[in-house]
Amino acid sequence: MGRSPASTHNGAAGRLKSRSGYRMTVLNAVADKATLVPTPNIDVQPRRYADFDTFCDALDYAAKGVLGFNFHDPRGTLAQPYPYSQLRADALVAAQKLIALGVGPADRVALVAETGPDFAALFCGAMYAGAWPVPLPLPTSFGGKENYIDQLTVQLGSSDPKMLIYPDEIAEMAGAAAARQGCAGLSWSDFHAGNTSDATLPVPDPDAISYLQYSSGSTRFPHGVAVTHRALMANLAGHSHGMTIADPDRAGRRPG
Repeated sequence: MGRSPASTHNGAAGRLKSRSGYRMTVLNAVADKATLVPTPNIDVQPRRYADFDTFCDALDYAAKGVLGFNFHDPRGTLAQPYPYSQLRADALVAAQKLIALGVGPADRVALVAETGPDFAALFCGAMYAGAWPVPLPLPTSFGGKENYIDQLTVQLGSSDPKMLIYPDEIAEMAGAAAARQGCAGLSWSDFHAGNTSDATLPVPDPDAISYLQYSSGSTRFPHGVAVTHRALMANLAGHSHGMTIADPDRAGRRPG
């Protein structure tokens, strides 16, 4: 069954948004942060332990509740609460934008994995579009610009994506890697400014590839691993039961 498209996108965490016709100042942003309320730890609906056929089904269910992500800045201050309901709405918009760009089932969409709403919505949106999101690393503090471009180029060559989408701040490096590989390159801003289709989204298949994950590269150059929806759900269920997750537990992730 198709999923209803959403009509709005709220943009990236930490991006200064316009307010009443002028650009938000740093003082405005600090004041806004002080009024932010994190998403809660306890939901209004029963907790389920990844007993879904596909990742899309899991997000559909989660979006009916009040839980979500809480994105923090480097100082640990809450920068943006991001309920799963908003994530789903943004992901459906992203799916329609991907389709408008010619992305179809089983196409690969490479995404630089910045911790924030843009990456989360695009990752999930690619799945809703039937494509395979391919998370790729951010640049590190060592290795330099050319090494990062080379690394992205090799991973783009092995995953053969239709496009690479990346944070605005690294547009020069990521765009160079996309050009070198011969695939389209779009910044978050370019992507959000694009057209939106009104196509019916495909029905996800539990045995279809959900995403392509690269290994860490600690012992050799990163290699891609194709993960099906069924395998992803089994992995998440194993973690949930193995760690005896229960209310009000929640998981955290170091920014990167």
